[in-house]
Amino acid sequence: MMKFFTSIVESCKDVAGKLRNLTAKANDIEFEDRQLMQQFGFISIPRKGDRMLLLQFGNVVIAVASDSADRPAVNEGETALYREKEHYIILKDDGTIAIKASGGVDIDGDLRVTGDVQDKSGTLDRLRQNYNKHTHVGNLGAPTSPTTDAQDM
Repeated sequence: MMKFFTSIVESCKDVAGKLRNLTAKANDIEFEDRQLMQQFGFISIPRKGDRMLLLQFGNVVIAVASDSADRPAVNEGETALYREKEHYIILKDDGTIAIKASGGVDIDGDLRVTGDVQDKSGTLDRLRQNYNKHTHVGNLGAPTSPTTDAQDM
């Protein structure tokens, strides 16, 4: 028999990286250590106090939706992966991706970019151009020639 419940999460824990056990309350009904199934390719562990819509099949519950005040604002046509307003990835309607991570972003592997790399001071291409044409003051006080080991463009 299938049932829908709006529930408040009491606890949720990962079990050996394969299952999530959820304990929640809904209308004076308590779910204890129910297996929480999620969409393939997506995993999250809800926090205590999160409000969720659960679909129950026997001992298995599926988190259909959640209601959180911590979600970032998105516009029509946009999709977000988030944990809090200050920690998200948004696929924006204009084709860009917005990432906010107060602790930084770690990449394990190579980063390949076909466009410009830019920070608040300028582009990586501009840095290369300045490096390639820079000179130094030599021992006799005259400028040296530009470097002969120009960086790839």
